[in-house]
Amino acid sequence: MTAALVFIPQVKINQNTSDYLTDESEAKQGLIIIEEEFKHISLNNSAKVLIKNHAIEDILKLKMQIQNVNGVQQVIWLDNFFDLTITPIEFIPDGLKANYYLDNKALLDITFIEDANSTNSKNAINEINELLDNIGGVGLEPRNVLEIGNIAVIVAIIILLLIIILFTDSFIQALLMCFSLGLAIVLNLGSNIVFGSISKITLMASTVIQLAVSIDYSLVFFKNLKKVRENNSDINSSIIETTKISFKTILASSLTTIAGFLALGVMNYKIGTELGFVLAKGVFLSLITIVILLPVLVKLFIKSIDKTKHKSLLPSIGFMSKFIHGKVSYIILIFLLVLTFVGYYGQLNNEYLYSENHIEYNNIERDIVNSFGEYNQFVLIVPKEEKEKELGLVGEIYNIDEIKSISSIYLLPEDTPDEQKKMFLGDNYSLIFLNMDLEKESDITFSSIKRIRDMADKYFDESYLIGESAVIYDVKEIVETDYLFVIIISMVAIALIIFITFKSIFIPILLLLTIQTAIWINMSIPYYQGTKISFLGYILISSIQLGATIDYAIIITENYEKERKANLPLDAAKKAFKSSNQAILVSMLALIIAGISLTLMMDMDLIKELGILISRGTFISGVISLLFLPQLLIIFDRLIGKTTLKRDVKK
Repeated sequence: MTAALVFIPQVKINQNTSDYLTDESEAKQGLIIIEEEFKHISLNNSAKVLIKNHAIEDILKLKMQIQNVNGVQQVIWLDNFFDLTITPIEFIPDGLKANYYLDNKALLDITFIEDANSTNSKNAINEINELLDNIGGVGLEPRNVLEIGNIAVIVAIIILLLIIILFTDSFIQALLMCFSLGLAIVLNLGSNIVFGSISKITLMASTVIQLAVSIDYSLVFFKNLKKVRENNSDINSSIIETTKISFKTILASSLTTIAGFLALGVMNYKIGTELGFVLAKGVFLSLITIVILLPVLVKLFIKSIDKTKHKSLLPSIGFMSKFIHGKVSYIILIFLLVLTFVGYYGQLNNEYLYSENHIEYNNIERDIVNSFGEYNQFVLIVPKEEKEKELGLVGEIYNIDEIKSISSIYLLPEDTPDEQKKMFLGDNYSLIFLNMDLEKESDITFSSIKRIRDMADKYFDESYLIGESAVIYDVKEIVETDYLFVIIISMVAIALIIFITFKSIFIPILLLLTIQTAIWINMSIPYYQGTKISFLGYILISSIQLGATIDYAIIITENYEKERKANLPLDAAKKAFKSSNQAILVSMLALIIAGISLTLMMDMDLIKELGILISRGTFISGVISLLFLPQLLIIFDRLIGKTTLKRDVKK
């Protein structure tokens, strides 16, 4: 554990999405060229400054004050192109003026000395915002979502720990659970050193999800311990017997969860691969601590566990077992089939988003976009010193309606300083800077990216269009091929584990269809709401929900099969419900709260959406597992018997 704590600060956070693209990605190849040949250029250090309702002379004074702010490299406005002391603003060409002055609002281009997310740049932004208080401010700068993400993770973990304490029946028992699972989380975070760095998505999601999906392992252990101790007063033999009884269920649950996460490893978009491996590693470590460490801790603190017993605050829903009935089962089956069709159809017709770090515009930014349009920046990299080809390409691109501005080495005035020319020329390549009135992500944006790349291919054998939207476009091209592989591999792996666990052919089919129906229902809701859903979130949740909530179905079925040895199907289903609902409810509550915490406290769209999908998907999976699955086990009991090896049940 000490080593893990030492390693945790050494794990770097990679905020560069392009690093996770395949080597064939044009945006990734282009960014590598920028890093190698244009190290003096930062593509992440610019922003806009809005000044409202001020005379030209006042705007120029404010511009000089902004230029003198520590951390500001350059401020560009109309006076950089015309001498406004002798040229009335009415005589400036509309094409140029529209980018800098409209409706009594001035828009300035600002470049920081360092990255926009650096401390110096943030201080500069704050100083400028204070200077322009109530008359404008800085907007459209790149923003780091990591800091608030760390807070969200901490809050989510605290809430989950409170759930464990409140909804178990012994304070010391809860503390032992927290310690065991906390140790597993620390080991997982420290062992991430093997990756060198992890994405912010992995950092924010993995810890909370690991804790939430692992809670039911310890709950199963303590529930079985309580049953064993009713007939065995010797604590040593009780713990040994409990460990043996619990191991099968915990192992099956953890292995199916691990399989679901590992299935993400086939993704070409490596953020999914990384998140899957980290989550799988975390669940495995949770399994080890629960099976090996927790029994030892229980033995050491059993007296304290008994002394600190209290009534669980989680209300019992055992009374709902009376709704489990043979005649009701067929109604449930028909209802579930209808839900399956509705869910499958809805998720099949979803519209998708492909970015993961979109941040909603603030008031200043909405004002800028409403008045001046979008400012979507691209850089086109082409071979150096091919003037005719570059000018031909620039001329063709200039005719695109969405182009706001275009800059090339061959469009600069003859007296341009050499220092400024360095922005355009490297050892082997030339840069063309494009500013377009396009949303960061839309069908028009994607078609414009493809159009520009096709234009460049006509002029050059080698060219690279980069920019945030270009990266999103390449992500889109990659992840759309990932989904089918992830789902097939996760379902096959989980089915195999369930088959080995229950030695049954039909049980894996029944459980997978049950949870898959819950996934389809969860994923169909955006379609029926008329909203778009992140495609990466769709892939991740399809695997996470399957891997995490298949545990509920396994616990119900495991208890049903135990009860069938001495009971007929109806009684076995009722007893399985009663013995399973508490562990499942606490686990559900943990995952739901984890998701809600991420949703409420995150600014990153993908993490907010993951939180919503996790919470909603957990609830749907839990309801179907608790209320529908026992009914289905009654209906298909004979089929289960015919497809299960050496099934010992009451006739």
